[in-house]
Amino acid sequence: MTDHRPKPAQPTRKRFALTGHSHAYDPRVDAARGDLADLRLADRIFAPHYAKAVARNAVTRAPLLAAHGGDPVSEVLQGERFDVLELSHGYAWGMNAVDGAVGFVAMDALGAPFDATHVVCAPKAALPMGSRLSAGQADGFDAAAIRPLEAPAKDYVALAESLVGTPVVAGGRSSAGIDGAGLVSLALSLAGIRAPRFADIQADTLGHAVDADAPVLRGDLLFHGGDVAIAIGESTAIHAGAETVARSDIAALGPIDVRRRLP
Repeated sequence: MTDHRPKPAQPTRKRFALTGHSHAYDPRVDAARGDLADLRLADRIFAPHYAKAVARNAVTRAPLLAAHGGDPVSEVLQGERFDVLELSHGYAWGMNAVDGAVGFVAMDALGAPFDATHVVCAPKAALPMGSRLSAGQADGFDAAAIRPLEAPAKDYVALAESLVGTPVVAGGRSSAGIDGAGLVSLALSLAGIRAPRFADIQADTLGHAVDADAPVLRGDLLFHGGDVAIAIGESTAIHAGAETVARSDIAALGPIDVRRRLP
């Protein structure tokens, strides 16, 4: 982690140069910038400086911003681990360890690290669905509203269906507010499947592609116009509508650009 507070003068050290090709990267999911990169990326991304991540856990739900004061691109949920690489001007820059999204989070939203053992899996629980809890915190929750992380739910479609009526919020990924890619990411994570945060990456990496003329099966991911929906049947899907998560006819979504199916 990089801390911009003044430091005592350091003795001069021998400099060295890195040579070779630096691979292209996506700043939404690769913790790298022109001036700084995660040390874990040093084998494929060259940067003037590298930082070793310092683990913190979110103490509250907070937006994840692409830049200081910028628009939210995602969010960090209470109890999730956030790998901090830099502290600057009241923000921590780093990566959400749950969905891999990179950005800036307010420093006061992060606290000491702890081992999360449970996750909130009900949309109307005391904390938003997707929030993570320590064993002690879990003792205070209705057992039906949480699950051990080691025993994920088996049906991600049913989890997505439970979010029908949730407000649609750009960058949201919980029952407090969610977008289309967040719906997929949250439902899959609660089923123990790590999923990228962003729809275009989901369309390239999740499961396997399905031929356009193949029958639609429950659970198929339908990518359309930069967004994504989850099929709940041959002709119906759950998606982020104009205001809330809704069930709609697949035909109403418009042309399906890519269809992916998980094993």
